[in-house]
Amino acid sequence: MTAGCQSAVKLERQQAAGVSTASCRAGGTLVAASAQPPIPGRVLAQGAANLFWVRGVFEPLISVKGSDLAHPVPLLATAWKVGGDDRTATITLRDGVTFHSGRPFTSADVVYTFKQALTPASPSNDKQIISGWRIKATGEHEVTIESKTPLSPVLASVLDDTPIVDSQTYKDLADGSKIIGTGPYRLERYQPGAQITLVRNDRYWDKTLPHLDRIENVVISDSTAQLAALRSGRAQVASGLTTQDAATVTQKGGQFQLNEGQNVLYSLVLDTSGAFAKKAVRQAVGYAIDRDRIKQQVFSGLGNTSGLLWLTGSAYPKDLENAYRYTPDRARQLIEEAGASGAEVPITIINNPQLQAVYQIIANNLTDIGLKPTLVALPAPDYQARLAAGKGGNYLSFRGQVPSPSLVAQTNPDVRLQGAHRTFSSSEYTALVQGVIQAGGGQAGAEAVRKLTTYMLDQAVQHVLVTTPAITAKSTAVQGFSLVSGGLLSRETCLVR
Repeated sequence: MTAGCQSAVKLERQQAAGVSTASCRAGGTLVAASAQPPIPGRVLAQGAANLFWVRGVFEPLISVKGSDLAHPVPLLATAWKVGGDDRTATITLRDGVTFHSGRPFTSADVVYTFKQALTPASPSNDKQIISGWRIKATGEHEVTIESKTPLSPVLASVLDDTPIVDSQTYKDLADGSKIIGTGPYRLERYQPGAQITLVRNDRYWDKTLPHLDRIENVVISDSTAQLAALRSGRAQVASGLTTQDAATVTQKGGQFQLNEGQNVLYSLVLDTSGAFAKKAVRQAVGYAIDRDRIKQQVFSGLGNTSGLLWLTGSAYPKDLENAYRYTPDRARQLIEEAGASGAEVPITIINNPQLQAVYQIIANNLTDIGLKPTLVALPAPDYQARLAAGKGGNYLSFRGQVPSPSLVAQTNPDVRLQGAHRTFSSSEYTALVQGVIQAGGGQAGAEAVRKLTTYMLDQAVQHVLVTTPAITAKSTAVQGFSLVSGGLLSRETCLVR
């Protein structure tokens, strides 16, 4: 978010210019198939489970499309101004907004939401950033943020990541008994593990939206079954298809198309105990993995295998790409020299077809160099709980790739200092991560990113496998379809005439 004041009118025009609604018809029902069941208690986190419904019910202050931090779209905030010191921000809130219960939305709700994001039970990935903020209600429709570190690299993303919740019913989100927000849709029905149904909110603050009357988010965990639902017309959108199945349904007849969302970073994070206590063994894993095979066989050639965490930009250390090229002979030599031949390597994953396929390639690679990989496949809630407790061991990770290195350093659980999922830690690593956070942007930021990247590559605790766009298959009858980090911006989505 750039310093200075952003005009809501200007930004809303920019938003409208990027959404095709010329052929929209009023009303209709969108059926979206998800591989994972909805988790209402995790509305303050981003994840595939809530992809198609959470942004319909809960709105953040602003929305960031892609990596365009300079032009966020106003939602519950209408204007914002970042101070010249880059450590203060004043945010003007939209007047006339009500929760689905009829209660007016005010600055107190913003303060409450950010306090909840900091609680131990909160799933928010932004805790490390928010913990360095002081958020005050400076008017009924104004909040002020004071930060210990530069705001411009992280402010827009955090405001986008944090949907505003209702203080009167927030506790009821845990079991889904009450799901109340300010969004363009309100809850009609929630069936745990099976479906969540939304209907149009006739009291929504923008009277021209939403276009749809109803959204049904149904759980179909199997990729083949999702494919059948699309072909039969039972669903118009599907998320959770393997890339191959998505390509199958979109390559014939022109009835469906791929929608590429936020980039997803897949990596293997290693436990630094047992055989992997030795750096050479961790490095051997990096040389053993055939990343190009993963990209081609699992992701149909989409994405890149640079081996770096960061989005390209001014701070991107391009010359550090591909530090671990597929070199199995070198990997075998390192394993033998370290005396690690035959070491058992359990790897934890979320149990879905795409990650199973990634694991199979890695398992073959590790077996080839003399290690003994085993699979620990868990349902998503169990996987998340195990990693959050620091008991993930070696695990396959997949994270949405965020725009700025400072944001990565503070929000990615495989990288951040607070609430980290990895077991590795050192005083040097801590200092380098803090250096990225404190440097902000510019040349100082680029140098800080280079130093951290060089150290991480040497320590070989996290091996980035592939960065690939999140794939959603949708009917061409669905227009105004826009996925951001928090989910579908469903107020813009419509069915064509």
